[in-house]
Amino acid sequence: MATRANHPKRLLVEGQDDKHSVIHLMRARIPEWPQGEEKAQVWVDIGYGAEQILKAGFLTARLKESRLEALGVVLDADEHAPGRYQRVRELCHRLHPDLPEQLRPEGVVVENSDRQRFGVWIMPDNVSPGTLEVFLHYLVPQERQPLWNLACSAVQTARSQGAPVRECHEPKANLYTWLAWQDEPGYSPGIALTRRILDPGAAYADAFVAWFRELYRI
Repeated sequence: MATRANHPKRLLVEGQDDKHSVIHLMRARIPEWPQGEEKAQVWVDIGYGAEQILKAGFLTARLKESRLEALGVVLDADEHAPGRYQRVRELCHRLHPDLPEQLRPEGVVVENSDRQRFGVWIMPDNVSPGTLEVFLHYLVPQERQPLWNLACSAVQTARSQGAPVRECHEPKANLYTWLAWQDEPGYSPGIALTRRILDPGAAYADAFVAWFRELYRI
């Protein structure tokens, strides 16, 4: 049975929503993606936040694990995608000296002299500030855009009435407000992708899927 400790292809993400969003997106976009985590072509692991993942020694320890052929890391840009990438490069450059100086819009995939591949994607698109929720909002189907706009307006109204939602958390509030208005209310993003409440086939996701497939050679 596959586990993180023995799987040759691994992806490191910040949290549960990131993990299940990636799994359900790839299940929809990659025909050969199997059912069941134990058969997964890529083991998706949770790093419990960017602060933990970006601690000195955390990523390098993962890169040194046995049998590892490819490791990807997906992080939220928050306010500054290039700065977040520079921290990853600072931590991992010794093991992967071909990491480019600048983050690329298509994401980064490199291979070292041991033929180990390492990839970096900074949500939402390696350029813009934001988070997973910003990426997911671009997967809202076009015909449901008016309802999405109404959900965003409702969040703004709630903030004006004293709702303690910080501006940096608005994308998450917008997404979960919109998901609360679906049938059934309150699906997680991963299930929303499975049920096509969010469209896994949206063109916006193409670049991320291409990065994933290149990194893991799927």
